Amino acid sequence: MSRFLFLLLNILAFKAAACSFAPAFDEFVISENSSGKVTTPTFRVDSIHRGTDDGNHGSCSDVGFINLTLEALPSHEQGYIFKIVEGKFEDQLFYESPVVPSKFMENEKLFSFLWLDGSNKEQEPINITVQIIAVSRSGNKSEPQRLKITHPGIQKP
Repeated sequence: MSRFLFLLLNILAFKAAACSFAPAFDEFVISENSSGKVTTPTFRVDSIHRGTDDGNHGSCSDVGFINLTLEALPSHEQGYIFKIVEGKFEDQLFYESPVVPSKFMENEKLFSFLWLDGSNKEQEPINITVQIIAVSRSGNKSEPQRLKITHPGIQKP
């Protein structure tokens, strides 16, 4: 009986861990003894991928991605605060504190935000405006960039 229970728990644990992601962001820590130089960000929408139902409940097919690309890296260290200022979004998309791409990410200009979009063949439209503020190590903030993010949604086939 104990072997059967052990086997069952291992199978369930494998299915639960089948979908995982490496951390996309690191927290940008503000310190008093740092440079105050800050540059206004210039992000653009790189791509949007919507969640779907591939029939496999252990896959990550229900995850949506919004990829934003920083047009030019500044010559100094700075983090970024992202906040929805217009429109509504179905899930928590952004962190409240400044972030930078994770040290595990190859592209320092790519900011990839993910959410559970739902395992449906139909998805609602996205129509939000995001305010992006750069923050220096000393805590100085840039003028905000406003970026419109839209997706027409996916109609039921």
